[in-house]
Amino acid sequence: MKKVFLAVMGIVLGAAAHAAPLVGTYQTIDDETNTPKSIVQIYEYTDGDDTKVAGRIVALYGADGKISETLAAPVRVADRVPGAPTYVGLDIIWNMVWDADDNRYSGGKIMDPQSGKVYASVMWTDTPGQLNVRGKIGPFGRTQNWRVLDDASAMPKIDTKNWTPTIRK
Repeated sequence: MKKVFLAVMGIVLGAAAHAAPLVGTYQTIDDETNTPKSIVQIYEYTDGDDTKVAGRIVALYGADGKISETLAAPVRVADRVPGAPTYVGLDIIWNMVWDADDNRYSGGKIMDPQSGKVYASVMWTDTPGQLNVRGKIGPFGRTQNWRVLDDASAMPKIDTKNWTPTIRK
């Protein structure tokens, strides 16, 4: 019995150690109005032998501050993004790799879905409940602070295990 318990604990601890830090659901905030703008799911995927992280818009807020679009019912179109996809379902972050030395994700890209422009990106947290997301060109850039969405009633749990990012060029 002790061997079975130790085997189960090894599996549980191994899975927890493998889980990517910062993976989860985040609420983006509009820079100008300081109101919720969208919900982004940060998810893990495999690229060959590498484990990477991406981010997909899974919901948008309307002018009334309530969720107006979801993956089940996307409406607004990102007309400046190649292929003119809907905002909801659009991968805006991809190829992020965990850098344990710097305690952050780096090496990936982030897209501004309103302009279609793509930038280098890093993500990290230094405040509980907040994800810092920075898009940059060389040393210049802009950092947004996304809030952890911990209200389960706001967004149902999304199964991301089969997701891989669609990269728009």
